[in-house]
Amino acid sequence: MINPYVTYILGFAVSLLVYQFGWSEIYPPIRASLLLFLVVTFIAHFSLSRIWKKKKWGVDQKIPSAKFNPTLVTCFIYALWAADFVYEGGIPLVKILFDLPYDYRQFGVPSLHVFTVTFASFYTVYLFYLFLKTKERIMIFLYFVNFFAAVLIYSRSMLFFNLVSCVFLYLLTLEKIPYRQILLVSPAVILLFYFFGVVGTKRVSFESRVSYNTTLFLDNGKATAQFRSSFIPKEFFWPYFYMSSPMANLQVNINTYQVKPITVSRILEYINNELLFESFSKRVNSFFGIAREKENVIKEPFNVSTVYSRGYSYLGWLGMTITALVVLFLPLLYLKLVRHNPYQLIAVAILCTTYLFLSYDNTIRLMALGFQLVYPILFPMAEKVFVKTVHS
Repeated sequence: MINPYVTYILGFAVSLLVYQFGWSEIYPPIRASLLLFLVVTFIAHFSLSRIWKKKKWGVDQKIPSAKFNPTLVTCFIYALWAADFVYEGGIPLVKILFDLPYDYRQFGVPSLHVFTVTFASFYTVYLFYLFLKTKERIMIFLYFVNFFAAVLIYSRSMLFFNLVSCVFLYLLTLEKIPYRQILLVSPAVILLFYFFGVVGTKRVSFESRVSYNTTLFLDNGKATAQFRSSFIPKEFFWPYFYMSSPMANLQVNINTYQVKPITVSRILEYINNELLFESFSKRVNSFFGIAREKENVIKEPFNVSTVYSRGYSYLGWLGMTITALVVLFLPLLYLKLVRHNPYQLIAVAILCTTYLFLSYDNTIRLMALGFQLVYPILFPMAEKVFVKTVHS
């Protein structure tokens, strides 16, 4: 049952469920048209999940011994992080802990930082797979060393993406999913959500030059009086808002955005900005002097709104439908690309994570996550070239 179609349904279903908590005053009600659209996608994804299972893709292949020394690769990755730290003038975590000026939006060496984040995330998952297969202590040690980079750069998204990919990878290596054990670790998940809120509160307090203050984000997200007076720790407003606000933004965009007439140029802009990697689409936009279409949101800076919102901005419901079809058939296409690949399980785990977070943003075009899907294809090629070069 671990496949991108199931995780897509899970991501959107959880978002809709959390939405019903009603902890924010600025959320619009979900209209029947959007609910019907999502239900239809659920049915389609459930149907293709059955096809995915019948393909019997998941026969585990023995991963070859690492052609590149993992310790040296880890040193290489941290050399890239060091370049980011030098460019920034310090380590983000240290800057925040000591109340030094820091803007996460400006962090990292331009262009190089994209490679650093994507490759480092892929390699973290890869090391976890090596540990699962070899049980070598050095592999789990290097895994934690690479995993800790997300803490150093104070990136909750990178931390969660990597963690979730590793969870999916672990489940994919099992013959049977241990549902009972999963339920037993649910308190750890709740604790992780609380930690997410603590980190977010710390960052907002730091940016506002005040001590740790949960009220700031409650005010930003217009928390209801009922939630403010409840016994629920206020740190949980962070995961609530992050899981549900994209759905609110999607509904706001559908309610208020004035979609322009559909033309060939609008369709091409939609393809460039919604179906291609952002690094490529930004360069195309710069070359032609155009900007990515905006979307109406509940308020800044809460400006993410699922994989569908900007499709609506470009082409209305037609744009959302095209996006839905691409999302629906992309996993089967990707499966063909990695079918005989020794890193197949790693690829599928990352794909499952990508689809889980489609309810949050367009993670297919998002370089930090979507581009990780390229590395399971490129890495075996690089290894073959390396081995050929060594033996020549």
